[in-house]
Amino acid sequence: MFIRESKTTNKKTGKVYIKHTLVESVRTDKGPRQRNVLTLGQLKLDRSLWKSLANNLETYLYGEDELFSLDMFDLPEELISEITRQRAVIRHHINNPEPTFNQSVKEVEGDTGSTIQEVDVDTISVTESRSLGNELLAWDAWEQLNFSEILNKCGFSKREEALAAAVIWGRLIEPGSDLSTWKWLRSNSSLSEFFPSNISQVHKDRIYEIADKLLAHKDRLEEFLYERQAQLFQLNKTLFLFDLTNFYFEGKMTRNTLAKRGKSKEQRSQKPLISLALIVDEHGFPVKSKIYEGNVGEPKTLKEILNETGLSQELYKPALAMDRGIATAENIQFLKDQGFGYTLIERADKSSEYLDEFSELDGFEQITDSQGQTVHLKKLDGKLLCKSEARFEKEQAIYEKKITKLEKDLEAMIKVIKSGRLKGEKKISERIGKVKAKNPGFNKLVDLQINDDFTQVCYSRKKDAGMTSGCYIISYDKINADAEQIWRIYTTLTTVENAFRAMKSDLGTRPVFHRKTERTEAHLFISILAFHMLNNIEHRLKIKNSSMRFASLRKIVANHRRTVIQWNDAKSKVWQKHCSSKPEPEVLDIYRKLGIKNPLRDKIYLATKTKM
Repeated sequence: MFIRESKTTNKKTGKVYIKHTLVESVRTDKGPRQRNVLTLGQLKLDRSLWKSLANNLETYLYGEDELFSLDMFDLPEELISEITRQRAVIRHHINNPEPTFNQSVKEVEGDTGSTIQEVDVDTISVTESRSLGNELLAWDAWEQLNFSEILNKCGFSKREEALAAAVIWGRLIEPGSDLSTWKWLRSNSSLSEFFPSNISQVHKDRIYEIADKLLAHKDRLEEFLYERQAQLFQLNKTLFLFDLTNFYFEGKMTRNTLAKRGKSKEQRSQKPLISLALIVDEHGFPVKSKIYEGNVGEPKTLKEILNETGLSQELYKPALAMDRGIATAENIQFLKDQGFGYTLIERADKSSEYLDEFSELDGFEQITDSQGQTVHLKKLDGKLLCKSEARFEKEQAIYEKKITKLEKDLEAMIKVIKSGRLKGEKKISERIGKVKAKNPGFNKLVDLQINDDFTQVCYSRKKDAGMTSGCYIISYDKINADAEQIWRIYTTLTTVENAFRAMKSDLGTRPVFHRKTERTEAHLFISILAFHMLNNIEHRLKIKNSSMRFASLRKIVANHRRTVIQWNDAKSKVWQKHCSSKPEPEVLDIYRKLGIKNPLRDKIYLATKTKM
């Protein structure tokens, strides 16, 4: 073995990068060849010691010596860990040789003449066990969505397709960072068996690179995948939902231009954020996404994303549902000018303007929501007045908690004033300011009365405070429907909220660790692609009257495995069988509902012990 030095130059910056690799010469049918054994990074070691290091590494990787023989070279801890890991892999393959995958089953059967053998039962062992159940779910969704077709159109090779599957399936099956996806691929997944290119031992840099290439084709992939979903499920495209959320970073992210501090929807405002605007249809299938800086104002995103989708130029435009944060007067006027129908709650709470209507509920119709709670509805002058009993109970409890705390603080202040320990306009005003700071919405909850010389302070609850609990106003335009239909259109906004929840929790998109801007964008886009697969699976189960979420599904099928069984025959030859375990009845039921069949065949190999 020897150490090779290679240099690459960044074409943009001119910076030269140096990498060292441990290389060995091997004999092949085509003559001697050189094979990379281990990437060493950039060695900070005198060239005169390279030969000695190569010899010691060869002894350590293939022999029985322990790592102390490498101490003299003062290698970094990360490299020591990688050498140790590589030695474990090599020792495993030497002691438990894996099959040569280009050897066919027919060749094995020809050697024995039969699959019936005398077996030394004491030698039977399982040498490898990898996940299969979740890979079958992913493979089925991958095939449903014709991922291979669109990736081929985008210029992806077969190997790049397998790598793309690795990062997307990894986000779906083993949510986390790109590094965790790489580790899952190498040590726990049967993914490589589903593709012609074996990528089970690929270098982690290939994972980052394929994510970048997927991002480069973002618009084309999003358009193709939504059209494919629409074709599969005959989607109407009459109602789209729009919302914006943010994800938080771990670290300072000083070099990431998207990382900005703003108001976090997850109460993580102390951390840098990145924002994601998303349009989905009424079934939750992503139509278009756009990534923004973490401090972007919600209202400004609407025009940009509608123009990018081309929806503004469509002759027959879908209706849009959106939340209060985006519904500025300017955006509402934009929707009217562009001819969009819409349903939304305006940013300003106008419930108090209809206090008499909500108090009497005259002319309201009653419906029942998905939780069995009553909702009162009334159409009035282009508005839909809504009063939810469940929402009333929740908001009334919040109101009582707020007013009780505020009154306690005011009573304490009044008591101190009456005792004479707090007096004077300046000090009393400062104390009132502190009470207001501790109690948001002070002026909406109470009226405060103070006499001219600030010797007496009293308060009273505002008459209409708490009277609009559970009440809200939905604005709508160009939607020809009754009150219940308009209300149900608006409540479909929970669909896009569910999409955000799935991306954050089920797909492990948060927190974001990437320091580079483009890697951050790729990280979020991979979650969009994985969500296409997740929603495809969940929607097909809904059609079969199953409301199971993928997070639960993932746990159920996790015990379906792909294993390698090894044994010795009567002539001490070592055999291996690559096979799938028998799925449990609950797993079989899921496969049956989704129409999944295992494409992986059992394979029997005559194993030969060879030096790696």
